[in-house]
Amino acid sequence: MRKTIIAASAATLLALSACGAEDGGVDVDSATDAVATEVDRLTEGAGDAGSGDTAGSGSEAGAGDGENADGAEAGQNGSETTAIALSDGSEVPAPAGIAEKYEEIQATSGHLGAPVGETQEVGGGQMLEFEGGTLIQNPDGEAYLVQGVILQEYLAGGGPTGELGFPTTDETPTANGFISTFDSGEITFDLATEEATVEQG
Repeated sequence: MRKTIIAASAATLLALSACGAEDGGVDVDSATDAVATEVDRLTEGAGDAGSGDTAGSGSEAGAGDGENADGAEAGQNGSETTAIALSDGSEVPAPAGIAEKYEEIQATSGHLGAPVGETQEVGGGQMLEFEGGTLIQNPDGEAYLVQGVILQEYLAGGGPTGELGFPTTDETPTANGFISTFDSGEITFDLATEEATVEQG
């Protein structure tokens, strides 16, 4: 639109100059100089405006790049995958909660050993089986140990997607054996009978 105004202004001034020249009342050279000056002024204004538009586009582009960078950073920070360092020096990728629980258990009993297979997605959480038990991480990122006969009974009932849901504690010793608690119940193991009992509620 600004270019149209410049062209119209130039045409108008040139027309006036021509009329003035015909009437003999206006110096053609002076009129031409006036036209050129006015066109230059309008052109400079258009250039300034164009620079402003370009700057604005650059700012928007910069903001977009910043948002992309922030998004990538958020994506990295939001990643809950880490690595479990094994005794042989190798590393196995695992969810952060499982890796943290693994290190905690290995520091005390060291009985879990190496992972068996890879992490499994289940019910919004994750499971990773080890030689000495299974670590199960709930959707909130908290991981607990389930093992032995209790684990067998738990998995037979559907595991995290079954009626018991996710574990809420590690397997702990009792007077008669062991117990694991879950979202909707518990499983106990009796050392005398070597049997596991499921209690829901």
